[in-house]
Amino acid sequence: MDREDLDGLIASTLENTFYMSGSWSEGLEQHPYDDESYVVATRDALAAGVIVLSVGAVGQALEAYSTLQRIVTHGKHFREVAPDVTLNHEEEWVKAVAVDRTPKPSGFDALADSIIQCGLAESSVGVDELGSNRQLLAKLAERFPKMRVKPAFHLFREIRMVKTAEEQDRMVRALRGSEAAIRTVGEALREGVTELEMFKVANEAIVQADCLPLWSSVRFGRNMAYGTISDATPLKKGDSIWFDIGCTYLGYRSDIGRTFSFGEPSAKQRRLYDACKAGQSRALELLKPGVTAGHVFAKAVERVRESGIPEYKRRHVGHGIGIEWYELPRMVPDSDFVIDLGTMLEVETPYYELGFGGAMLEDLAVVTPNGAKLFSELDRDLGVFGT
Repeated sequence: MDREDLDGLIASTLENTFYMSGSWSEGLEQHPYDDESYVVATRDALAAGVIVLSVGAVGQALEAYSTLQRIVTHGKHFREVAPDVTLNHEEEWVKAVAVDRTPKPSGFDALADSIIQCGLAESSVGVDELGSNRQLLAKLAERFPKMRVKPAFHLFREIRMVKTAEEQDRMVRALRGSEAAIRTVGEALREGVTELEMFKVANEAIVQADCLPLWSSVRFGRNMAYGTISDATPLKKGDSIWFDIGCTYLGYRSDIGRTFSFGEPSAKQRRLYDACKAGQSRALELLKPGVTAGHVFAKAVERVRESGIPEYKRRHVGHGIGIEWYELPRMVPDSDFVIDLGTMLEVETPYYELGFGGAMLEDLAVVTPNGAKLFSELDRDLGVFGT
């Protein structure tokens, strides 16, 4: 905010309102093109801003950070109060906010009231411009002609890039759910089982780990090369098994990739996997504060080529992760984005070959002063099931 000369911030998307408030907006998740929710905060009191949400969703604010005391509601919803009943603390709070108080007629009206409450009507404000109200910047300029409005979705991503200890803990919990899915599928594999059957096993394991399944790609043999959606293909001896598993724990994501062989792998499968692993290892060696994402990309691809896949090409070798699956930075060609301390990254060097399948491994790491620290508990070597 110092660098951008901002006096305040307005979050409008699901990820950014969650980051600023600790409250996951069901409205923005279920009605992303229609619902309006915001968090408004000032540079001097970032932890004590105003939550804007529909009156029907005020219960979600009970999950918000305790520092956020102000709520402005909008829209319509009807709740009655039972007669001759002593309400508990939470019920009293909902009554005060959602029954006794008159909501604003629209989400924008509620946002405008919050901006006035925060004293930002004539200030420089960074606005998350990618929420459901795509005319938000223009409407703010019209309502507050003395407010200097700057698009800030990209800035929010930059702010979220470096993870706190609590964020790291949530991401590791999500990772454990993804790893449990891979282990459980490995125990269930038998010749003739289908990808779809193993997809269900993976999702059940994620739920048992107290996480929310988001995708569970389980593909056999040649299927890895052309898609992530599991189908009715049966498993046979000699097949490779590709996993790309993602889930969520308390709003934070995991994403892990592995390749196994059902029975002894072929020499080609080992060559491809070892080359991909060598490239990933090179990327992990280079991930230190101050290195550029483009440099990591170039050296990882170079190592894969040197190690057994001379034709190897790739659009990225990793990406930030957190509340979004793909956060900053993206390790892509020629990027001058500087890797920062505390950044959480998925590091991956997959290879896809139509008519064969391919090889993949992907791991979660955090950038420390001494390099990348891995969180995965699964072995990084080519695994073998069904021996």
